[in-house]
Amino acid sequence: MVQKKRPTLYDVAKQANVSIATVSNVLNNKDEASEETIKRVNEVIKQIGYSRNESARSLKRGESKLIGLIVPDNNPFFTEILDGIQQECEYYDWQVVVANSEESEKRQNQLIELLSAQQVSGIILAPVSETLSTTKIKENAPIVLIDREVENVKLPVIKADNIDGCYKATKKLLKNGHKRIGLILASPGISTTVQRKQGYVEALSSQNIQIDEELIQFGGNYTGTKAQINGGYQAVMRMMNLPSPPTAIFATNHLLMIGALKAIKEQNLSIPKDISFIGFDDHPWQEISSPKLTIVSQPAFEMGRQAIHALHKLKTKDEVITASLPLKLIIRESCGTV
Repeated sequence: MVQKKRPTLYDVAKQANVSIATVSNVLNNKDEASEETIKRVNEVIKQIGYSRNESARSLKRGESKLIGLIVPDNNPFFTEILDGIQQECEYYDWQVVVANSEESEKRQNQLIELLSAQQVSGIILAPVSETLSTTKIKENAPIVLIDREVENVKLPVIKADNIDGCYKATKKLLKNGHKRIGLILASPGISTTVQRKQGYVEALSSQNIQIDEELIQFGGNYTGTKAQINGGYQAVMRMMNLPSPPTAIFATNHLLMIGALKAIKEQNLSIPKDISFIGFDDHPWQEISSPKLTIVSQPAFEMGRQAIHALHKLKTKDEVITASLPLKLIIRESCGTV
C-alpha cells in the first residue's frame, strides 16, 4: 500500500495562492496578513490536513517544547509530582515525557543522554545516587533535581523537609508510649534516606532513648519497584523475629509501606491493637482502609509545580533555586498507644 504524502507548507501556500512566508506568518500568529488571507490559509490547512513537523522545528530552533521527567520507580508519589509538572507546563507551552530509571544509575545516565539528544528544554530528575557525572551535566540539557539531592554539583533542588517530617512522626509514636520503633528506609545511597533516618534518630535522642540498629532496616537497597515492595515485606519479617520486636513500625515511602503492611497481615498482627503503624504519602485508599492509616504526607503536586518554576528560572536567568517544602503528619487510626 502506497503511503499518502504528508501535506507540506508549500502545498498550503500553493492552494491558498499565497507565499510560503505568508503561511508561516499565519501559523505564528503574526499580524502581517489581511483577515481574508488568514481565513483562506486556515481553511486550506484544515482542508488538506496540514500539521507542523515539530521535530524539524525543534532541530531548527535547537530546542523542543518537551520536558523530560526521570523517576526512579513506579511510586504513586511521582505520579502526583507529574500532575504538578503538567499543570505548570501549560504556562510555558511545554509538554512532559516520563521515563523510569528503576533505581539504575546506568539506565538513568542513558535516559539523560537520550532526552538531551531529543533537544528537550530541560530535565526534572530524581537521582538514584548521591552524585552525578559533572561531564553529563555540562553536555546535556538543564537539570532540576526533585525529591533527592546530590553532593557534588550545584543544581536547583525541590525537595521535602524529610528531617522535620520524620521527627514529628517518630515523636507521635513516642508520645503514645512506644520505645521500640521499627524504621524501614529505602536505599542508603540517596539523600531522602539519610534525612528521614536523621529525623527518627533526633526524635529518639530527644527522649534519651538509645538507638537500636536492629530496628533500622533498609528495605529499598534493591533495584526496581517490585523489589522495594519486597524490601518492606522482608524488613518487617526480620524485625518481628527479633528477641524483642518493635511495638510500632514507621515505613518511610509508599512502596515500602505496601510491603510492610503485607508482612504485618501475614504475621496475623492487628493494627493498632498488636502493633502501631505510620506510613508515607497520602492516597484516597488509605482513608477507606481498615484501620485508616496514619500518614506522613508529602506536597508532591506542589513539588512538581515548583520544579518547573525552578527550571524556567534556570533557563532564563541562570538562577539556581532550592526549596524545602514541609511535610504533614495526618493522624488517623493506625497509630495507637502501647
